[in-house]
Amino acid sequence: MRLITHLTNVRYLIGFTGTAGFMVLTPKKNYFFTDFRYRGFAQQLEKNPIKDPFEFIELDATGSEKLKKLLANKTVEFEAAHLSVAELQGWKKRFPTSKFVPTKETAELLRKIKKPDELFKLKKSQQINEATLKAVRKLLKPGVTEQEIAWKIKVIGHDLGAEDISFEPIVGFGPHSAVPHHQNTTTKLKASDLVLIDMGMKFDGYCSDMTRTFLPRKYSSEQAAVYLKVLRAQTLAIAAIKPGITCSQLDKIARDSMGSDAQFFGHSLGHGVGLDVHEAPNLSSRSKDILQENMVVTVEPGIYLDGKFGVRIEDCGRVTKTDYENFMKAEK
Repeated sequence: MRLITHLTNVRYLIGFTGTAGFMVLTPKKNYFFTDFRYRGFAQQLEKNPIKDPFEFIELDATGSEKLKKLLANKTVEFEAAHLSVAELQGWKKRFPTSKFVPTKETAELLRKIKKPDELFKLKKSQQINEATLKAVRKLLKPGVTEQEIAWKIKVIGHDLGAEDISFEPIVGFGPHSAVPHHQNTTTKLKASDLVLIDMGMKFDGYCSDMTRTFLPRKYSSEQAAVYLKVLRAQTLAIAAIKPGITCSQLDKIARDSMGSDAQFFGHSLGHGVGLDVHEAPNLSSRSKDILQENMVVTVEPGIYLDGKFGVRIEDCGRVTKTDYENFMKAEK
């Protein structure tokens, strides 16, 4: 018996997008519990299930009694990565005859491999993301601020069909581009600045993620050399993607190509993308994940020269039977 409390996993399993609810999965039947605010939505999902069928139980006095009988004297597997210590203690206090143990069969394992409808939504999200970047790029003129560009990303993305952003856009001008997760400021763009933009949109819950670095018209030889080195690292890593390769191998391919500049590449090569903008698998040097067909992953090497500038180039795509289907069309 498994207890699913992480709302993103609940959404993946039954399509519920509310703010309160949980599931109990048993060998014979699945149950979804929420309160009266979402009664109509839950009944609709129960009647026309998106995925596996389930029984909706409202969390009133009767529903709470049903939950008590369901969990009593059972071993209940919980999502250790998402349930806080205080929440777990609350469950144990409420159900003292139940034994709570961390689950090994997490929903995240199911979410690694994307189904056709998920791939459609991920591609659509990326199309909106790229169309937004194309419009925003025209606004990159001396005097505009990082915060202004970040705000325009949100507005234009919404106007083009995004339901939300995947994460707060990262807009780094000049030296700020050397901070991988820079927090946007009122700094104004100068003609000599390199610009780094990391952005993502959501379409029907599914995320996109993309980074592009723009050199100034009069760029230095150092800026060009670093850009080309990052681009080469990404190109080599993407060319090596196929089912069966380990994520740590891909990270090593990109890092090794940078030579001594690898010391300025401080984060992992990439990550999975889906309902969360960062999810499994993890493309890092310590990862034990192995790529499989229909995983969707980013490839985003970077070199960051503190106080000077940074370059990151990020694409997102699907692992195919033989290689990598890059969702990205935006030029580099």
